Amino acid sequence: MKSFLSIENTMFTRKDIIVLGMMIFALFLGAGNVIFPPMEGFTAGTHWATASLGFVLTGVFMPFITLVVVAMLGRGEELTRDLPKWAEVIFLITLYLVIGSLFAMPRVTNVAYEMAWLPLNIVDDSSQVHFIFSLIFNIVGMLFMLRPNTIISTVGKFMTPALLVLLVVVAVNVIISPLSDIVEPSKAYATNPAITSGLISGYQTMDVLAAIAFGGIVARALAVRNVTSPQKVMKYTISAGLISVLLLAMLYFSLFYLGATSAQVAEGATNGGQIFSRYVNALFGVSGTWIMSGIIILANMTTLVGVTSACADYFSKFHVRLSYPFWVVVFTILTTTVAQTGLTELLRITIPALLLIYPVAIMLVLLQIIRNKLSNIKFSYYFTLLVTVFFSACDSLKNVDLLPKTLENLLSHLPLYADGMAWLIPAFVALALSLFLGRKKV
Repeated sequence: MKSFLSIENTMFTRKDIIVLGMMIFALFLGAGNVIFPPMEGFTAGTHWATASLGFVLTGVFMPFITLVVVAMLGRGEELTRDLPKWAEVIFLITLYLVIGSLFAMPRVTNVAYEMAWLPLNIVDDSSQVHFIFSLIFNIVGMLFMLRPNTIISTVGKFMTPALLVLLVVVAVNVIISPLSDIVEPSKAYATNPAITSGLISGYQTMDVLAAIAFGGIVARALAVRNVTSPQKVMKYTISAGLISVLLLAMLYFSLFYLGATSAQVAEGATNGGQIFSRYVNALFGVSGTWIMSGIIILANMTTLVGVTSACADYFSKFHVRLSYPFWVVVFTILTTTVAQTGLTELLRITIPALLLIYPVAIMLVLLQIIRNKLSNIKFSYYFTLLVTVFFSACDSLKNVDLLPKTLENLLSHLPLYADGMAWLIPAFVALALSLFLGRKKV
């Protein structure tokens, strides 16, 4: 796959760091970054600030750490090098399908449709219009994927700053003249700690999973400039990544506040994309809606191309005849097809998959960070991940009411079980035990 940052073999300058930082931000700035915070802010109500802090921890800082770790390794596949081959393949295939054409990319397509196309009121919403839009959007994305270098770097350099300008204008107007008073918390935020609910909601951005794919893109972008040593890769990735961290954190805080003050326009909304679109329309009228539509389509296009290209690049390694262009076409068709389920339904079915794979990705990153400290690497990996998979599978089954009652009664005594994070304490206990037991086995 070609690099998304077209640069010559010269010294890495501050300007290059800024361009790389904007590229990282452009890659991460997709569907979840815009659609989840407004709805979470609306349901968090007066607890919006605490909830947004939890959201930032899982939606910004954990992806940032993952990005740095993977960039230093050179590619996401290196995270699983200590696993059996079958486990490595299963995890990576699941990862790329979850962040790609089965979940995240259809979600990106539907966000572009609901937030950018429908507010223009050119034609009425219908299944036929939805399909035509999805088809055109993904075909354009496919053409970009087959020639990504110049076009995507241009989008990253010019459209991301334009989107930032729009978001800053929206944020300032929300702060100066919010549409509504902040409402009382509802749903999970009314009964659970706001920061815990925010942490779980941050899962929905999928950005830790995406960072595993994006880390390889950053590594290749740096390699073009002969930046290959782990120390320099870490230095420049941290410098550029902090730009993305700052921008994403500011974006989330402002969108949470937007949601918290959206009672006037949120009635009947089924997702945050609808809340955001209605809010912007109420603030700026038709002209603002057109500007927002164009920028959101291109911002989501950047994410669509970045993620799907990474997915196609990985799958192309399985068979020489099934090349990168072949997988681009396959994933384009699959994304267009899955997108027909609609945004609200996609958001509903995404949670169980995330609850299963997200903890595994987090523990893989943590194990990589402390890898040199492990006395028995394979034992620590196997034992920790087996425990993590078991409890995260329980969280996933509980979310769809398929967890056996006997097991549910046992797990209900675990801290954070009610919050969908039953895996957390067992996973860290397993890691600690593996350090001790692994030493015994040496």
